[in-house]
Amino acid sequence: MSDKALYQPTAESLSSHEVPDWFLDAKFGIFIHWGPYSIPAFAPHKLAIDKIDPADEKQGFANTPYAAWYQNTMLFEDGATARYHAETYGADYPYERFGEAFNASLSGWDPVAWARVFRRSGAGYVVLVTKHHDGFTLWPSEVENPNRPGWHTERDVVGELAEAVRAEGLKFGVYYSGGVDWTFKHQRIESFMDFMTSIPGEAEGYTDYATAQYEELITRYRPDYLWNDIAYPSAQASYDVLAKYYNTVPEGLTNDRWIAPDGQLPADAFDKPEGLTGLLPPKPAVWDVRTPEYGMFDRILPFVWETTRGMGHSFAYNRNETDTDYLTRDDLVAMLARAACFNGNVLLNVGPRGDTVIPPGQAERLEAAGAWLETAGPSILGTRPVELPEREAGGVPVGATRRDGALYLHVFGVPEAQTLEVALPEGLAPVASVTQYGGEVSDWSVDAGRLSLTVPAWADTAVQSFKLESGS
Repeated sequence: MSDKALYQPTAESLSSHEVPDWFLDAKFGIFIHWGPYSIPAFAPHKLAIDKIDPADEKQGFANTPYAAWYQNTMLFEDGATARYHAETYGADYPYERFGEAFNASLSGWDPVAWARVFRRSGAGYVVLVTKHHDGFTLWPSEVENPNRPGWHTERDVVGELAEAVRAEGLKFGVYYSGGVDWTFKHQRIESFMDFMTSIPGEAEGYTDYATAQYEELITRYRPDYLWNDIAYPSAQASYDVLAKYYNTVPEGLTNDRWIAPDGQLPADAFDKPEGLTGLLPPKPAVWDVRTPEYGMFDRILPFVWETTRGMGHSFAYNRNETDTDYLTRDDLVAMLARAACFNGNVLLNVGPRGDTVIPPGQAERLEAAGAWLETAGPSILGTRPVELPEREAGGVPVGATRRDGALYLHVFGVPEAQTLEVALPEGLAPVASVTQYGGEVSDWSVDAGRLSLTVPAWADTAVQSFKLESGS
């Protein structure tokens, strides 16, 4: 890259960065929430929060099903987490002790075994939480935490996992909680306003600290993906980080969680695009990928996105969740197909236990996804979305992808009739063959731009995928 091509730390320069092809091809990534909070591994079950008035923000934060929030939820004296903590560890047992226990557990950690599970899932990249809101870093940072010295792993978890993942042919990214660090500023968060006012900054000496740690992550590990969470204490500092990153890893990318208290937000920062489900963070001035949380889009929009969620209702492992709380195989494959059809990726979280074991139910879901991709992967991996004239056919949603001249049709659910008619995109080359992944097509025809498709029996699955090839 010549000097003229270097990215400058300005919104205008950074916004010229493009999403790399490897990300568009991958479609599927693995997120990992794992840290001191994985030792108690406790949060109220989602059923508890479902009973709460949605307008009661305080009770919502007190009963969040997110186990990585343990340090905050234990501060609600009458809450389930505080009761569990007192009964299990004692009311005076400080959260910091979980850092010691987590370090002790690392003697049994095998990053190579993890990486092999991730490869078998069919995922193309892995994003590790290197520092969550509790401020504990999963690498022995040389940037010392002034408020809690030694608050990090003794093993280089980031470096060891990066090496293991890349050895399996996967890309490696890092998550960093840039907007919240409870070692610098922690008042009990009981509302979304508290959440934003809890962002530390210059007054706490946090801006320089976070920026120095980011520079360390970039220089030491050259991550393929820089996944910031919540916000950043300074807009200019975020531009400095991203310029350093893009100039170091030109084929990298970042997400959309970089808003800053002193930054200028786009006029549409808080807009909710049509077809959205779940939570969508406000849009900052600079971003590559939009990241709805526990949600998706049901149509093609003029940007790339990545849905992120846990296997269950928590990102980190929650001992109160059971196998029935986890996504089914069909849930997962439907997410992968829908995302591919509508210009998105799936970043599915794995929450290892405090003893370094990936819960069997979560590992089974990864294996099941990989088995499905072994069959239907060509219709998903490496594809690009295609706009269909109609988003439904036969009473069920449909979507399409393309790759190497082939069109892939995805049917979400079981159509009302044995024969399905789908309006095809304009300009499509004459169709010479139609085949189904994992199934059989008994008859098909194309007339006036509409495909008529008959199968002996629709499979009772969440998604059914077909390949349409043109003549040579």
